[in-house]
Amino acid sequence: MIQATDYRGHRLSSANQTAVDACNAGVESYIQSRVDAMANLDSAIEADNSFALPKLVKAWMLHASRNTAVANTIQSLVDDVEACIDVSNNRDRDYLAALQYARCGRGIEAATVLEALLDRYPTDLLGHRLVQYELFWNGRASWMREIIERAAPRWSDNVAGYSAFLAARAFSNEEAGCYAEAERYALQAIEIDDASIWGAHTIAHVHLMQGRFDEGATWLENLSGNWAAANQMRHHLWWHLCLFLLERGENHRILELLTTEIRNPDSPLVKAAPDATIDLQNVASILLRLELRGVDVVNQWPIIAEACAGRVHNHTNALGNAHDMMVLAATGQMDQAESLMQSMREYAEIGDGSLRTSYLAAGIATCAAVLAHRRRDYTGVIETLSPVRHDLPLLGGSHAQRDIFYQILIDAAQRLGRAELVLIYLRDIRRIGFDRLAERGLYRDAAGATNLERNIANAAEPSGRDHIEANREEISRDDQ
Repeated sequence: MIQATDYRGHRLSSANQTAVDACNAGVESYIQSRVDAMANLDSAIEADNSFALPKLVKAWMLHASRNTAVANTIQSLVDDVEACIDVSNNRDRDYLAALQYARCGRGIEAATVLEALLDRYPTDLLGHRLVQYELFWNGRASWMREIIERAAPRWSDNVAGYSAFLAARAFSNEEAGCYAEAERYALQAIEIDDASIWGAHTIAHVHLMQGRFDEGATWLENLSGNWAAANQMRHHLWWHLCLFLLERGENHRILELLTTEIRNPDSPLVKAAPDATIDLQNVASILLRLELRGVDVVNQWPIIAEACAGRVHNHTNALGNAHDMMVLAATGQMDQAESLMQSMREYAEIGDGSLRTSYLAAGIATCAAVLAHRRRDYTGVIETLSPVRHDLPLLGGSHAQRDIFYQILIDAAQRLGRAELVLIYLRDIRRIGFDRLAERGLYRDAAGATNLERNIANAAEPSGRDHIEANREEISRDDQ
């Protein structure tokens, strides 16, 4: 019998070719953020119910949604996997072991298992996607880059999925501050596959971090016709376009895209997953950014108010809860906001691993600051958020997503007339890796209002390598 393999030659534990083909299609779609991933995996399970891998990948996909509503489904899949797993397939065993860690909040342990797997199988593209997600949501950008760079010598255009690997490599480099490398790999990925979601995503990040707003908007507009097969990442790419439009003052276009592309109530994706974490973050984040710039968005906040109210006890991602708080507070659901605060504190007493650390180090304080800002308690914002600002990577997410919390800090400092704090926060923003601050609307205005234009204009632009060193210092501090 011919041994079944994935597209890169790794052994698969099924003799059913229909199941193997469907599983391979599902894995590739998952890696590339395509909407048909789950359907393909379900087809593989239907064809061979004793095939562990499609059940494992399905469980990982549900875990990646960061939603406690699917916890029972994940448990059921794990039970099935444990009953049918081929113990001689060490890749499947490692996927399962890592999942067991990740789903109980121990993402760092999960990443450690996956890192060892990738040392043995550097062309395991599924493993690269999984470890990238876990490290991304645990704020370990440099580690994320180190893993994929170690594997890079084993990759070439002769290896199936090379475009997807380049896109993953690009994103890891971008978050670690290596912008030139990130852009080069992303462009290579898009040249091979113009529908590369993660290639486009990385280009958006690089352009945002470097302040190349017009170029970034043009790039995304030109690529947007290629996103039809994408999952919720499609909405997120439109969110990225709105960040560029925000700096160009195109607020009416942003509000239009909000209900046509980012959160279209008629979208099949929104109907299928109305509480998708990434979608809620997109909407909350863009609305608060508009509001901080004086745009009236009072009628837009309610579109996700109910979904966020249902997540008060969903503590799978601190960044998600911080965005839930934005919505609860903005829509006057103060009882729910207080319940969210209390529930997070209770979780911090019983939680486990790096997820618990995330809430203790930054999550609870960040949510408290968001609530204080809505209540116009600007002193409270500074007192709660400023001490933890260097720990914000532990919330998970990207520099681009977490930037909203610095915008809140600067707004509070301005309102209190604390010019010295504004300068400190602007220096932080530059250290993190945001270039051309004088061309970023909110930061430019903050500098001007406190006579700090000269400080911003004269500050030397850091290199990408400087950003890496800053990230390493943050991670070292986080681990102490």
